[in-house]
Amino acid sequence: MQERRRSIRFDAPMLVEFPNPETMKTERSYTSDVSERGMRFPTAVRLQISQKIPLAIQLPFGGASMHATGEIMWVREIARQGEPQYEVGVQFEWVEDPDRQHLTRFLLEMGRRRV
Repeated sequence: MQERRRSIRFDAPMLVEFPNPETMKTERSYTSDVSERGMRFPTAVRLQISQKIPLAIQLPFGGASMHATGEIMWVREIARQGEPQYEVGVQFEWVEDPDRQHLTRFLLEMGRRRV
C-alpha cells in the first residue's frame, strides 16, 4: 500500500475541541496523531466527509493553543460496545500563521525527541 501523506505524523495526544454540528455543544477528544497538515481523533459524534469544523487544539509543552478550520477527510466506525464511536481524519484548511508556527515548533521538537 502506497503512503499518501505528505507530512510525518506524530503520536501526540493533544486536547481538541469542536462544536457538535447538531447540538453546537462543545465536544472534546484527544488526537491520536498529528502533522502540519492534519490530525486524527476519536469521537462519539458522527461527522460527515467534506464537512468543515472549527477546532481548538491545546499544544503540550508550554500550553499554547491553536485555532484552525478542518475538513473531515474520512470517518471510520470503531467497533466498541455501547454507543457508536468514530475515528475521523481531518485536514487543516485554515490555520492562523502564529498558530501554524506554534504547531511547527511543537512537531520539530517531537521529531528531535524521536531521534
